[in-house]
Amino acid sequence: MQDIRNTLEEGLEFYREQERLISARLTILPKGRIKAKRIGRNVYYYLHYRKGKEFKSDYLGKSVPSELREQLEERTRLERELGRVRGGLRLLRSGPKTEADLSEPIRSILKKMTEERLWESGLEIIGTWCFLLYQKHLPMERYPIKTEDLDILVPLPYKGKPFDISGFLKGIGFRQDFHADGSMSFSGNLMRVEFLAPEKGSGRRPARFIREIAVTPQTLRFVDILFAEPIVLQVARGIKARVPSPAAFALHKLIIATRAGRKEKKDKDIRQAVYAAKYVLSEKAEKEKLSRLWASFPRGWKSRAQSALRSAQDLVPLEHGVILRLRKILT
Repeated sequence: MQDIRNTLEEGLEFYREQERLISARLTILPKGRIKAKRIGRNVYYYLHYRKGKEFKSDYLGKSVPSELREQLEERTRLERELGRVRGGLRLLRSGPKTEADLSEPIRSILKKMTEERLWESGLEIIGTWCFLLYQKHLPMERYPIKTEDLDILVPLPYKGKPFDISGFLKGIGFRQDFHADGSMSFSGNLMRVEFLAPEKGSGRRPARFIREIAVTPQTLRFVDILFAEPIVLQVARGIKARVPSPAAFALHKLIIATRAGRKEKKDKDIRQAVYAAKYVLSEKAEKEKLSRLWASFPRGWKSRAQSALRSAQDLVPLEHGVILRLRKILT
């Protein structure tokens, strides 16, 4: 699929635009640091900053204007984000000019799942590949991503059509791998295919082999959220993909971002949640799904999502408006 081959170019375009927007905003924000000076019983505040080769100090008074403090905090967030954006640009510019063509294994997998009507059996593409499909087939803002994992969500109990997925994947060059919990995945063709299912009860039960499709999925908490009102995308002629609704995807990412075992993926989870939510807030049907799902969540799930949103302001400072709108809805 041509969309995969364009990942590098789209990444460069995204980061250049981010650099332009951040730089433009920084030019109108005050800079410097607030310092306090005590004289007797009184404390006086000054704004210290550099102008050319000289250091300046502007007197602020006995208190710091709240607007100035907020603007300096915004500058700090944006400068941190600008460093990340420029790091991304350097990495993309120095990277290889050609990429391994991943389109054929993905095309074969999605085509076979379409032909065998496995989408109608409830299977879904989730995770980062789901987000990539959103960007290619929905009017969703581009955000550069790269992943070697294709995550497929399986409903439990499985009541769909029998098909030997394991045999099919091995037939197109994948190797079957087994994990300590009894689950299996498939690696090869410069990627990995993993199967996931909702965790039931305490989560201490061993993974269960699903004879009808010949796979043993890893069970995880919270993935049942992704089964709520899914959508089907037409990704190519004769090829479809069933994916979670963007509303469910955004909420799921916010919730799992707070899990202790996902510290390394927290930033990516929150960024994807915010960009998916930006689309959700622009679409009436998805916005309604967001409200329905949120109303059905227990208090603990809501607390997790709200905690992730508080972190989002620092991670995605240019999407301040989106985050504020989300926080008003997710209360």
